[in-house]
Amino acid sequence: MTTNCCSHHPPATAYSIINPKSGVHLQGYNAQKASFSKTINIKQIGHAVLTVPTPASQEVDTYLITLPSLHIEGLLFGSPFIELDGTSYVTSSTGYTAKIDYSGKGWLSGKKNSFTASMYPTGKEKDVIFNVAGQWTKNFDIHAGPAKHNGKSSLIESWDPAQNPTTELTVAPIEKQHPLESRRAWAKVAAGIAKADLDAVGREKSKIENAQREARAQEKAEGRIWQRRFFSLPDSADPVLAQLGPAVGLAGDGEADKTGGIWRFDREKAEKARNEPPLSEEDAASLAKELLGP
Repeated sequence: MTTNCCSHHPPATAYSIINPKSGVHLQGYNAQKASFSKTINIKQIGHAVLTVPTPASQEVDTYLITLPSLHIEGLLFGSPFIELDGTSYVTSSTGYTAKIDYSGKGWLSGKKNSFTASMYPTGKEKDVIFNVAGQWTKNFDIHAGPAKHNGKSSLIESWDPAQNPTTELTVAPIEKQHPLESRRAWAKVAAGIAKADLDAVGREKSKIENAQREARAQEKAEGRIWQRRFFSLPDSADPVLAQLGPAVGLAGDGEADKTGGIWRFDREKAEKARNEPPLSEEDAASLAKELLGP
């Protein structure tokens, strides 16, 4: 898994997750726009692209995934948690689309992390082939046909995420990480948050921000462009958005003005970074001082 902060104004993060053995690749980028109305509401801007190799073929199936909104529940009770809401879509080069509607516990009824979904031939939303309902963190049922016909005879499978645990994320120790990797770069800020030391948080955060502003100003003065380490902008119209975007109301520009661009994983850049020799302690300290502050 690789992530890269690709834009500061507006702030946007891109990511890439690859399974080398199967060839499955998920990549995407997103930014957030927050507002407050009874609670904190966050609109996610961006999308993801999943590519899955087709068995016994050189072709891949491509899936365009839009992002749901989210909000914070439980603020008044002192136990906040994130709840997805709104609608997201998964549309594919195979000719099928899935629509996912999220709902939550609410004030009086409902269950945490609830959702319903349907899959249909792209452009024919009423011709439901499968429908799904339940809680995406606990259990949900998959039925054939539209939801109005759900019953024992239409049930295909019941899925319990708890019985299929995800692989835990493993990262290199802080001292082994590149100086600009998030956990190392923001270690002092994180330590201040953990200790509830707001003075330390503000001081260390300002060091990083001021150093980054100076770096961008220097680049501008020298006529250089900040080079992202793992991601690039396409030179022309993005083929995935052009082919699949219209089916789910996603513009061909991917709302690039709100994310600093359409970010795509650059395998050449990633390979170059992977082959770079580790920095010496002296070089790492010098780079950190230059780009993260003294």
